[in-house]
Amino acid sequence: MWTVFRLSLVFLIISASVWASSSSPRWYTQEADKKIILNVELFLSSTCNHCHKADAFFREIEGSTPWLHVTRYIIDKDKSALVRFNQLLNDQQMSDFAVPSVFFCNSRWVGFATDETTGKDLLFALNYCKEQIEQKGELTPANVSVLRRWANANLFDSGMTENPTVVKYITVIALMDAYNPCALFCLGGFFALLFMQDSRKGQIIAGSLFILALGVVHFIQQVYTSTFFELLPWLRWPAALVGLFTFYMAGQYYRKRSVSHLFFLLALLLALMLQAYQQTCLMNWSFIFQQWLYNQHLSNEKIGLYQLAFQSMYLVPLILTLILYVILIKIKYLEKLKQRLNSIGLLYIMAVGLFLIIYPWALSNLILSLFVILCVLIAGLFLSKFNRPSQNIGAAE
Repeated sequence: MWTVFRLSLVFLIISASVWASSSSPRWYTQEADKKIILNVELFLSSTCNHCHKADAFFREIEGSTPWLHVTRYIIDKDKSALVRFNQLLNDQQMSDFAVPSVFFCNSRWVGFATDETTGKDLLFALNYCKEQIEQKGELTPANVSVLRRWANANLFDSGMTENPTVVKYITVIALMDAYNPCALFCLGGFFALLFMQDSRKGQIIAGSLFILALGVVHFIQQVYTSTFFELLPWLRWPAALVGLFTFYMAGQYYRKRSVSHLFFLLALLLALMLQAYQQTCLMNWSFIFQQWLYNQHLSNEKIGLYQLAFQSMYLVPLILTLILYVILIKIKYLEKLKQRLNSIGLLYIMAVGLFLIIYPWALSNLILSLFVILCVLIAGLFLSKFNRPSQNIGAAE
């Protein structure tokens, strides 16, 4: 009986291993000489012009990149190709059958414009994946995160039908980046900290520190993408500590204890954490700009100039918001709302602190951020009726 049980157990293990290997794609293979071969699966349609461009591109680079193994599937002529396409889409949690689709290193790239744009981005990503596997011995989750965000950015760029001017492109992408749906928690945190400040000086200092921290993180994650996503898991414990510090400061604020210097530290730390976890959003507009910049064939001086223009334009909306807030909050009607705004700000930073402790990755979720803001607004209005502090910790002289 025991022998039968052991044989059954071995059979189940082998069956599971065979099923896993047959159902899950092998993104790379390592040869006897330890050379890495990337497996690329290219899905095409015989009637698609962009597919013909993608096919021609891969045929051209196959000769110069022996470390690529490309498998082609024509989905309108081969039923098994369509089945394989559906399997890979399910693995990526996608449902659209758009072609051309290129699968490699656990990422999917859709569309193909030209060799100079999409082709260049694909080759850059393939080289990145190969180098990371050679350095680390495996394809890490951080590498996959980077590749998927590059792929998503490339989808936008390859779908562009017009050729905008440099000024227009930088302005539009920077503003879309600043106001993207994943940024709502961050924008709410900015206002919450301003609400909790009574003096104009305190508002300017807290707002400026918040904006500075946002800009630093935004630049790092855009230019040093791989490093950023490799470091992100290590932020888990610092994020929890910032969450606890937020609750401590909320308690000090509620007890009307003046510790304004710590409040400014809180503004800096909250901005760093909110911005870091906001960048986990799959749709990252700064990556779109970075790919566009990479494909422009510019001198180092122009690259630096365009980068400075983009980063500055990204921060302009918050800078203008801070200036307007400092001016308008002194209007008599808005001053009457000060108590309610204090309560709303207090509750909001407590909500953010709770997420930093429990699950900081939720801070890029649009639906959750809308729900939190709605709850905080309602609760803040009720709390302001029962709490009338005479002095706040943020009142910096």
